Amino acid sequence: MSATTSEELVMSLATMSVNPFELTFDQLESSLVATADAGYTGISVWPFTLGMAGVDAAWLADRLGELHLTHPVAEAAFGWLNADRDAAAAEVANLSEYANAVGSREVVAVTMESTLPPIDEVAACFKTLCQSAGDAGLQVSMEFLPWTGIPDLATAWEILQRADCDNGGIMVDTWHWYRQPGGPNPDLLRQIPSEFLRVVQLCDAPAEPPEDTNIATETMTARLLPGDGAVDFAEVLGIVSDGGAEPIWFPEVFSTALAAAGPQTMAPQVMAATRSVLS
Repeated sequence: MSATTSEELVMSLATMSVNPFELTFDQLESSLVATADAGYTGISVWPFTLGMAGVDAAWLADRLGELHLTHPVAEAAFGWLNADRDAAAAEVANLSEYANAVGSREVVAVTMESTLPPIDEVAACFKTLCQSAGDAGLQVSMEFLPWTGIPDLATAWEILQRADCDNGGIMVDTWHWYRQPGGPNPDLLRQIPSEFLRVVQLCDAPAEPPEDTNIATETMTARLLPGDGAVDFAEVLGIVSDGGAEPIWFPEVFSTALAAAGPQTMAPQVMAATRSVLS
């Protein structure tokens, strides 16, 4: 199986810091350089961390150009289900502005809420998000998170179908794919047309979660390199590629142990592991 139908390989800058919610300028710069040195085509930087590093989107766009890196995916819209529709609109407007400044074509949508409004209301909110992003020339990929109200591929796909947006899609994160309630769902994945599968995040998980760690903590601190855990990459990536999708390949290995070694060590490690499951 060869999944390398797309040449885009995008690093998540947040994974290269022990605490991804704090970012110094030196951490930002060293992570950008390490990503370029390791041979990635692009990187994704959480926009809210730029202020911590003392820079803005214009600076980042210039630095990406100097390093010959792209920024195809902007993360993430969190408030699209907010009952305060003005606040939801402001968030997507700010994210769209950032995405356009750094040259992204895709924005990610997630929810951290544990329960959802009625499904038709959720679909209407997602449709509004897609329309707003579409007005800015952007596509939207929904990411399902196992501990939230959109815990699995089936829920994300139902929302996407009900919303019926030309620019909507689903991000498949292989850690969430493995940990979703009920486990991997290859039969459903085969049914989803390739045009909806535009981003695939690559990481691995042990067969069983640690007994002393909740799932939200595990996902941010203890993911494994692709190929080091229980994810069946031949199956999931084979389905994606055999269906004709050419997604952005986006390794996202949140691992405190790997990040502690520093970006110049971690970036090539993640690259080698990612290439091993894509070959």
